[in-house]
Formats: sequence, C-alpha cells, structure tokens
Amino acid sequence: MPLFTPLQIIKLIDLAKKNRIAPLYLFIGPYEISQEKAKEIYKVLLDKGSTLEVFDLRDKEQKKEFLRRKGFQEGLFGFRTVYYIIGGEEIPSSKVEEILNALRDKPQFFSWFILFENLEEKHPFYDFALEKGAIIPFHTKKREDLLESELLLILKEYQLHMEKKTASFFISLVGEDYSHFKNELEKLVLYALDERTITEEKILEIVVPLEEKAFYLIGEAFFTQGPEKTYKMISSLLDAKKEPGEILGYLYKYFKKLQILKDFIKENPELDREQSYTYFSKEWQKLKEDPLKEIPKILTESHPYALFNMKKHLKKIDSLDPLFSELFRAEWALKREFQPPQKVFQNLVFNLWMKLQPSSFKKAA
Repeated sequence: MPLFTPLQIIKLIDLAKKNRIAPLYLFIGPYEISQEKAKEIYKVLLDKGSTLEVFDLRDKEQKKEFLRRKGFQEGLFGFRTVYYIIGGEEIPSSKVEEILNALRDKPQFFSWFILFENLEEKHPFYDFALEKGAIIPFHTKKREDLLESELLLILKEYQLHMEKKTASFFISLVGEDYSHFKNELEKLVLYALDERTITEEKILEIVVPLEEKAFYLIGEAFFTQGPEKTYKMISSLLDAKKEPGEILGYLYKYFKKLQILKDFIKENPELDREQSYTYFSKEWQKLKEDPLKEIPKILTESHPYALFNMKKHLKKIDSLDPLFSELFRAEWALKREFQPPQKVFQNLVFNLWMKLQPSSFKKAA
C-alpha cells in the first residue's frame, strides 16, 4: 500500500472491508478534508470491532496526555486499536520511534491514522508507510481541485454526469468549506438520481450557497435574470431578516469587484481574449502563479468561474459610475431618510436596470 490519490480512497475502503488493513495511514493536506477521508476508512475498522483513541495534538492538554503515555494498548480479544492523531507535526522524534517500534513488533494489533498538514519524504513515518502503509496526499493540488476530485468521485459512484463548466459553477457557489460542500453535494445527488445529468438550473434549484455566494447571485441576477427576479431574490433575503445594510454592502462589493476586474483585464488583455472557460481558467492560474504579478485580493479570493462570468458582463458596460451613484442613493434613503427597505430596494433594482439598459449596454452591431 504505497501512495494513493484522493480518488483512490474508495479503494482503501474496499481493502479495509476485505481485512487488508494498513498499520499506518498518513494523510497529508488540509485537516478538514483529511479528517473526513480518514473517518471513511477507520469507520470500517470500528465496524469490525476495533477500538478508537483520538488525540488532537494541536490541543496542549491532549498533547501532554499523548506524550506521557508509555506503550500502546492492544485491543480486547485480539481486535485492533485505532490511534487517530491530528497534528502529526507535533510528534517528537523519540515518540515517532516508539510508535514505529510498536508497529514493527505487532502490526496486526494497531492501525495509526496520522494527519499532517505537511510532511517531508525523509520523515521516518513516510519511509515506513511507503513500504508497509498508505500515504494519501492532498497537499499537491489547489483546494478547488481537491473539491473537484471529490465531486467527480461522487458523480462516478452514482453514475451521474456533470459538465466541467457546471462542476466549476457548483464549487463557485458552495465555496471551499468542505462540510458545506459535502452536504450540498449529497443533497444534489439525491435530487438528481432520476435525471442522470446535473445542469446549472438544477444546481440553482437545489443548492444553498454560502451566504456570500448567495449575495453574489444577486449581482449576477442584474445581468442574467432581469429586474423582477432580482428584486424577488432581495425581497426573500429581507423576509429572512437579513440586514438591509448588509445586502447593500454585498451589492457594492460585487460592483466594486467588477470595477477592479475591469482594470485588471486592461493590464492583462490575455484574459479578455479567452472566450472559453477552460482556457480562461488556465490563463488565470498562470497569472496567480507569477511571483511578479500583483493581483488584488478581492480577485484572488474569487473562483475563476465567477470571474469568467463577470468578464462577460463587463463587455456590456461602458461605465460603472452610474451604478455606484444608485447604490449611494439607496444607502442615503435607508440611513438618512429611513425609508422602508422594501421600497428602497425596489427603487434600486429598477434604477440600476434602467441605468444599464439604455446607456451602458452596448448595442449589437
């Protein structure tokens, strides 16, 4: 059991079910993803009667308790003991050797699941796992790529299809919080089982975006849905007791991001030339990896699919200044004139739409 890619986790689960269990599993990468994946494997061992001991070495008290322990207890009646360790970087070399000696002496009685954010290949754990254990690295990919790999794995498991562009759209909505990603993906799969192909429309119907992503959808709606649907989205947020100032703030942030993206594209015209999302995302990644390139944080925090869509909207706009003027008027109406939020946003949506339609949208040649 040497190196396994994230997509091969299912193979490790199947091996564990067949009693082909490694004495040492090393997970390398973001803890929240590693924890979820490790759990999928050690749960099989627990179902077989193993006992579980957990130590999060990022916690000072748990670290003290772990380091004080002398020797490692075998499970009752010959069952394995599973040691689940978060924060492998905190294990001193003397303890590393103690663990490895126990594994060399009685590998059939123990299974260690040790999670690292980073681990060098020369580490003794790495050498041992390369020969007799399993190494599952998540750190070699961008976070969004890890989520995309997970998405593809789940889709394959349920024999569902989703275009790459649609997959990027899904990830751009749910964000990089793994638990939210997993919950929304499971829900989407459940609703799509009879349809086999998952579309953007189905995603919008089923998926609950992270809060900031939900506000992003309002900005998008100005360009893709029309004024009635845009106002309906804002109205539903007001009904859900969202603060009017917060909604206005996110709209401002959306249009500010448009302005910053517009300026950035002027400096990097190669982005403007790419009409395919696949090629756009590749160019975007090149720019992000260029150490000499300064990219505004508000752009680096965005998923490339969102930026690609915003780029298309920019082609319809001559100037964003009239939009910011309307946002300022709406803020004044809320905070100075104390007008009802529903009325303020109804006027805002109508005025923004009117500003966009006649004067800013470019006429087709």
